[in-house]
Amino acid sequence: MTASKIHRLHWQTIDTYDWEAMRARYHPEYVYTDVTGTRFADTDQPVEVMRTLHAAFPDVVFTYRDFHESLDGGTSFVEVRCAGTHLGPLGPLPATGRRVISYACHVVEARDGFIHRERDYFDMAAIHRQITGDLVLPEAD
Repeated sequence: MTASKIHRLHWQTIDTYDWEAMRARYHPEYVYTDVTGTRFADTDQPVEVMRTLHAAFPDVVFTYRDFHESLDGGTSFVEVRCAGTHLGPLGPLPATGRRVISYACHVVEARDGFIHRERDYFDMAAIHRQITGDLVLPEAD
């Protein structure tokens, strides 16, 4: 199975809040690298990231732009548009009811039919500024 196919299946589990299916997609030697560059060699961190996101933005909708794949089929990346209303706490920030739109790049490397490596890239400062009301983005993109 190509990385792009695995990647699409992975996002389906996120869209359906199926955290155990998400965890089951990870290779035994899985490593997650978050937006700060911190590496986690377990499956708890990425699952917790998605649980926290869904709790803070219960109406979050992910829109995926084209999935792209390396020539050897081992790496896939996608641009993801995330839109939701801040209705729950996000770290120390209480719910504000503000609409937030963000963009992320999500990269997976596949091995043996599983996600071996996963990396997220997104602008947490822009998300924070929208939550606090310092930045308003248009709904259309």
